[in-house]
Amino acid sequence: MEIKVISGSKTKKIICLEQETLLDAMKRQNIYIPAYCGGRGTCKKCRVRLREGQLPVTAADREAFSKEQLEDGMRLSCFARPDQDCTVELCTEDEKDFKILTSGDTATSDGQDRTEGPEPNEDLGIAVDIGTTTIAMELVALNSKKVLARDSRINHQRAFGADVISRIQASVDGEKEALQRSIGNDLLDGMEELLKQTGMGAERIRKMTVAANTTMCHLLMGYPCNTLGVAPFTPVNIDVIREDLKSVLAPVLPNRTIPEGIELIILPGISTYVGADIVAGLLVSHFYEEEGPCMLIDLGTNGEMAIGGKSRRIATSTAAGPAFEGGNISCGTGSVPGAICSVSYDKGYMEWETIGNQPPSGICGTGVLDITAELVKHDIVDETGLLDDDYFDLGVEIARKADGEPILFTQKDVREIQLAKAAVRAGIQVLLKRYGAECDQIRTVYLAGGFGFSLDVEKAIAVGLLPEGFRGKIKIAGNSSLEGARVCLLCEDMLLKARQLARETLEISLGNDPDFNECYMDAMYFESL
Repeated sequence: MEIKVISGSKTKKIICLEQETLLDAMKRQNIYIPAYCGGRGTCKKCRVRLREGQLPVTAADREAFSKEQLEDGMRLSCFARPDQDCTVELCTEDEKDFKILTSGDTATSDGQDRTEGPEPNEDLGIAVDIGTTTIAMELVALNSKKVLARDSRINHQRAFGADVISRIQASVDGEKEALQRSIGNDLLDGMEELLKQTGMGAERIRKMTVAANTTMCHLLMGYPCNTLGVAPFTPVNIDVIREDLKSVLAPVLPNRTIPEGIELIILPGISTYVGADIVAGLLVSHFYEEEGPCMLIDLGTNGEMAIGGKSRRIATSTAAGPAFEGGNISCGTGSVPGAICSVSYDKGYMEWETIGNQPPSGICGTGVLDITAELVKHDIVDETGLLDDDYFDLGVEIARKADGEPILFTQKDVREIQLAKAAVRAGIQVLLKRYGAECDQIRTVYLAGGFGFSLDVEKAIAVGLLPEGFRGKIKIAGNSSLEGARVCLLCEDMLLKARQLARETLEISLGNDPDFNECYMDAMYFESL
């Protein structure tokens, strides 16, 4: 079938095979559409609107849309199987202005904050943080160590699922090359943008350092992921990787121009689920110099964390899920303009702020946490996570979109954030216990990543995401993964230090820990506020 796909002012014709879903057809032909759940029909984000032709209504469509929306042509692309030519319009969120953290403590919406120029004929390098959701890159002068340009963009592998488990499964199911092609295109597009900002040529780039979780590293390198998702969760390679960029990407991107002579250096990881991004955070937080215990916590789809200092360190990872990034939330969205990011409840009304002060379009991760804290504080959600009877069926209305559609926070949404916060809090408790430390003995708690950067710490403590004992000790680390990649780009000794940190940090598996389940169940409850 020939399908016309309308995205904004552009229209592209694609071919959909018999019994192929529209989502798979679009992914196969390089049309990006977010699918947080990996195409299982649970996130309801891969929406399209039928404009011409026929597209059968599925059971998943009836669950996702009202009668009026179905009559208006709304469908889920992950279940849509066209049986004739048709025209559809993408109705997903616009992610071109996704708020992405670059380095240090600076969050930029577009990453276009250019700094100083290099010395004449100075060699260049690129530092990269590949996150599950976003990618941040910096063009750096290798001698003067100046950051020349920054770029940030969506990781288009989100079309295969919001979390690493979905992408591991996609790779195992035959999408390995498609996933490598996706991240390769993103890296090359980012490189071209960095060079465009500065007017420089690719021939001056000597190396690229990458910090990422272990799954992202495997997908970039084209490694098989078969052993990542099953016990004993054995990675192919988590040591320092040094390869030629062109030799890695050319087999899957034969039609792209890939510069010659760029060394690709991937930072080392600790295990399958505690990756190079955490090692980079340990490096730039100077854990190797700390006498007393500190903690590093990266709050994302995987709540990765480490505790320790100079003498010893232990780390773990807990499956928090995508709720902290707006995933699996009924009206959830990414950190895009219009996303509700801050909420307070006063005299029966929700007062909210959106990113960019734009009309509300959905709720991002920090908004989800704020709403939960306010509902618990005002007894609309009880300590077990149960919504008040008045709101149980339809949810609490937070705001309305420009077209009048309500933005709701439902009982299911409360459960999603409850599960996520319990996983993180239980991980913290077990890590403290295995290290042999109490909260009051922790000197500094570093919160890494975009969610941690925008987090209202008081509300995070209020809902039990973070312990009361962390109050006054929390330092926002920003994008420590990108910063670590840049440090290793500029100094070979720091790369060796990263390797030492990775090798000498012990991982504990929460799945096998006898205390985790008890801590998890305790952490499911909301403390009385």
